[in-house]
Amino acid sequence: MRALKVIGWIAAVFVLLIIIAGGALFFGGGRAVAWALEHPVSTMIGRQIHVGGRLTIRWGNPSRLVAEDVRVANAAWGSEPDMFSARHLEIELYARTLLHGPTRIPLVSLDGAKLLLETSKTGEKNWDFGAKSTTPKKRGEFPDLRHFAVTDSMLVYHNGVTGAHDELGIGKFDLEQHDPKSPVKIAFNGSFQKAPLRLSGQVGPIAELRNPEKPYPIKFDGTLDGIELVTDGTIAEPLDFAGINLRLSLNGAKMAELGDMLGLPLPALPDFRSTAMLTGGNGKYEVKALTLKTGQSDLEGGIAVDTNPKVPQIEANLTSRFIDLADFKGLYGEKPQGSSAPATPPDPGERVIPNTPISVQKLPGVDAELNFDGTKIKSTGGLPIERVSLGVTIKNGTLELRRLRFHAAQGDLDLSFRFTPFTKSGPPHMNANIDIRHVDLHQLLGGPSMPEMVKQTAGVVGGFVKIDTSGVSMREFLGRMNGDAGIFMENGQLSALLEQLAPINVLGALGVYVRGDKPVQINCLVSRFGIKQGVATASTFLFATKDDTVVGDGNINFADETLYLHLAPYNKNFTTVSLHTPVDVRGTFKKPDYHLEVGGLAARALAAVGLGVLFPPAALLPLIDTGLGEKNACSKAYAAQQPAGNPEPKTGSTAPPAEAQPKSGRNPTPR
Repeated sequence: MRALKVIGWIAAVFVLLIIIAGGALFFGGGRAVAWALEHPVSTMIGRQIHVGGRLTIRWGNPSRLVAEDVRVANAAWGSEPDMFSARHLEIELYARTLLHGPTRIPLVSLDGAKLLLETSKTGEKNWDFGAKSTTPKKRGEFPDLRHFAVTDSMLVYHNGVTGAHDELGIGKFDLEQHDPKSPVKIAFNGSFQKAPLRLSGQVGPIAELRNPEKPYPIKFDGTLDGIELVTDGTIAEPLDFAGINLRLSLNGAKMAELGDMLGLPLPALPDFRSTAMLTGGNGKYEVKALTLKTGQSDLEGGIAVDTNPKVPQIEANLTSRFIDLADFKGLYGEKPQGSSAPATPPDPGERVIPNTPISVQKLPGVDAELNFDGTKIKSTGGLPIERVSLGVTIKNGTLELRRLRFHAAQGDLDLSFRFTPFTKSGPPHMNANIDIRHVDLHQLLGGPSMPEMVKQTAGVVGGFVKIDTSGVSMREFLGRMNGDAGIFMENGQLSALLEQLAPINVLGALGVYVRGDKPVQINCLVSRFGIKQGVATASTFLFATKDDTVVGDGNINFADETLYLHLAPYNKNFTTVSLHTPVDVRGTFKKPDYHLEVGGLAARALAAVGLGVLFPPAALLPLIDTGLGEKNACSKAYAAQQPAGNPEPKTGSTAPPAEAQPKSGRNPTPR
């Protein structure tokens, strides 16, 4: 839409030049015309005009004006000295039609031109000067222009309020009409935001443009980098860009690059195809009947855009019948399946967390509100997720996810976060809160598409994650995060899937025996991690099987992608065959290393008292209740064994006790 306004102001500049050409006919010579342009005409429009090269006039029918090195000064606050410049300008016109109209202009030709349209930090427009009065106000005033040619030129728009910057490079542009009744043919080859752009098509005859009773027809097709565009329809008031009624069709790859060009933050996405109706005018536009298919995911709805405020306003209300989260891997830096965009090169080292930069530099350019409701969601692992709702706002350069709510397997997952992109003080900043409540793993993982070893997994899971971080990629976000996290599970069972996590001799050393397809019972798991500068340090970590309780401490270093954990099993029933061995886990995420402390637990046998005397801090109990629900197995077992002098916290307390605060430093000695 902004491009339509830009075209309007280009027309204003050329109408001004036509009037100057008419003046040349009366002044009678190039030198006189140059003087008039640089003095009385400049004074009249409030901008200095300068002709640095030759200016010649060839009399005839039509007459021809040729000028070289033409410049029109910018506003005093402008970012560059010139608003308009041209290496070569040529105009043909019939002089008598300047008085009797419509003005007949066989040719306007520009070479090496640049037009800079910009607003100041307070919203002033550099095009608000005398040239504005020369713009045709009514369709009947538009000149009879037969051929408009531009080569090796550029059009630039800069918004001083938002920082948005758009560049249209013009390699070659031709607008030509053979006779007054034939359609106007248009061909363009150039670039938009440095991406290759090609357009071809036609609009109605100039005679129809001057007819206010009939909507003006438009038909185009073209490509922008890897994206194909087709548009067909009418504009009721083409000079005011009002009464727009256009059918749009887009398809191709590189949707993220398209978002960058238009000032919208989008992740890498699969190839897409979309149709819509564009209506409106005078700075307010609506995209109606929008349908978008990207990968296996679909979107429908509408988008309203208001470009009149200093910061453009966008409101979108979208729905979906099906979303495949695998199509949105680009959110965390991976390439989605089905995308024709170049693949992210693999990390040559030992890292597993993606380091692909997430494009955020355009975020401050708009204020936006998005509301989304989806019926069916498929996770990247094939997990069916039920209805999802989403609310997002972009305001004053900050992205806020007001809500992201999934319902799945009788439980809920809520996510909220605030994201501020690049500022003068540093890189993008984000804080996030994730709340998981009462998710039934057997329902979540028991679908027909799941492997048999996964289907036997069971238990109720809950927990929370609170983080504050900064960065430009998933690796930086995880490596710089600070916060708090807890995960809890009751009445669980894990199948041979455990063999994918650790060697079978390591599991046996901890008392977790994997016997074929027989699931391993996990009565209760309680964990809490304090996070500081990308290091998650366990303040509480233990899980209980039928025969053992395993206690862990140490840390997980996301910044370096390394592990430093110590797992110690305690026997509930002392027998010579039930003694197990502590395990140290070292190495990297990609290549973990396990070390068994043989013979280290001969005396660590506990009485058969349920979970024994091992229990988490009392402040965790209300958090366990929140995640797993009331009367859960973990809270029952631990609440009954709180020692005297350690009273229960008040309901709803979430503050960790002093001993639960995260340890400082990276990979501290765990024991």
